[in-house]
Amino acid sequence: MATTSARAVAGLAASLIALAGLTGCSQLQKLVDESIPAGNPTIQAPGPEDPVPADQPEDDYYTIVGTAEREHEPASDGSVTYCELDVLDRATCAYAELTGRTAGDSEGIDFDTPGWTDNTEVTIPALKGVEGSTDYNGWFYNRSHLVADSLGGAETPENMVTGTRTQNVGSTQVDGQYAGGMAHTELIARDYIDTGAAATCPLYYAATPNYSGDDLVPRTVTVDIQSCDKAVDERVEVSNTANGFVIDYATGAWSTMN
Repeated sequence: MATTSARAVAGLAASLIALAGLTGCSQLQKLVDESIPAGNPTIQAPGPEDPVPADQPEDDYYTIVGTAEREHEPASDGSVTYCELDVLDRATCAYAELTGRTAGDSEGIDFDTPGWTDNTEVTIPALKGVEGSTDYNGWFYNRSHLVADSLGGAETPENMVTGTRTQNVGSTQVDGQYAGGMAHTELIARDYIDTGAAATCPLYYAATPNYSGDDLVPRTVTVDIQSCDKAVDERVEVSNTANGFVIDYATGAWSTMN
């Protein structure tokens, strides 16, 4: 009896052969090449979307992609909930219903996040076309919070990923505060909470790192931020990149762009 994978391959082959007369042989081969992974004769079931960051971020290492999607039910006391680490010890999500400013656990980080490697001081050039972007001189990687310590996030493996410095805070500042990368939504959240509005209209905040396959380093982080009245309402994709550098997300190794 044929296996499920074999039947799937046979079915796909039949469909492609039927298309041959319409597409031509070269296009047919292209369809086959794109459909069957190299070195693997089986058809793999669709997995989670593998987001690939753009070579040049639309904004300061983040893109607003729409309105927030509420995928979790946070604790009612304003505390942060952390999803379990996966089999590769990678952080998977953190979320909260923020009602006020609570200082996070800042006792110091005594662990390395997955993919933490080759962390040396570099210069990351400013982004062209992004107003206020400046060069950065310092460490390439940060241990980047999913929920910032300024919003009550803890310094635990469940709340931290390996992120470039620019993924963490961007390359611009507003009134002396970093305003790009993960800091974009963090600044919005702090400003909202500081008005006192969160006490009566809580702020949903969730961060989800997006990995491709078994990569140790996330390519992006999705942040959903939404006040109860939707006056604040954004879904943001934060790009884990650094201008002028190439990252091997599987291992965390990086190099300057040629």
